[in-house]
Order: sequence, then structure tokens, then C-alpha cells
Amino acid sequence: MLKQFAAAAVITLSMGHALVASAAPLAVTTAPDKETIVGGRSVDLPTPPITPIYFTLPIELAIVKDPAVTTNTPITDSLKSDYAAWGAKIKECSLQKPIFVRKVGDEQVPFVVGGSEGTIKLNANDKPVCSL
Repeated sequence: MLKQFAAAAVITLSMGHALVASAAPLAVTTAPDKETIVGGRSVDLPTPPITPIYFTLPIELAIVKDPAVTTNTPITDSLKSDYAAWGAKIKECSLQKPIFVRKVGDEQVPFVVGGSEGTIKLNANDKPVCSL
């Protein structure tokens, strides 16, 4: 029984590896002029399995900050009495991801993860909020 379980685990892992290896790149970013990258301006992070030799950039990520948003609860503030719309917007927000940027000195370069940019930003108080 243990041998069958081990064989099933190996097959599952190898199938998962094959699916991930054939997928699109997990993250995409661009390179500003002050960075030196041989071969181009666009950089795709390699799909797994990832070995350290593929990384040529120091990667410092941050979530985009929007100082114009001063409230910690923009959805609740805009949809105070419409509970159905409030619930739908909260559910939609819970499925979103942050808008990432890669810090390059004083500049911020877009860093797209999973093929699409997120919608969650930090407000003026450094709290993550969904945009409306």
C-alpha cells in the first residue's frame, strides 16, 4: 500500500511539474536604462524549476501606494446602505491581488505577476485597499 501511495505521489508531482513548466512566465518586468541587462529591455522570470543562475537582477518589490486614498474603508464609505452591492464588491476585492512595482533606485518599474496586473493598492495610511 505504501509503495502504491509513493508511486502515485511521484506521478502527481511529475505531472504538476510538466504543467507548470509549460505555463507562461510567472512574472514580467522591464529594465530601466540604468540597469545592465544583456539581451533586451523586457525580462521574464523563468518558470519552475528555477535555478539561481537565471536571476541577474536584484528584485525589491513593493505594493503601489496611492496617497490620494485617505480612508481605510473605501468600499464601505461609497456603498453605505446598498448591502448587496457592498457584499459583491467585497467578494470581488477578496479575489484580487496587489499592484506590484519593482524598485530600481528611486524609480518604480511595473512588475506583473501571473499575466495580469492587480487592483489592490496601499492607501495614505499604508493599509491595503481595493480601488472602486
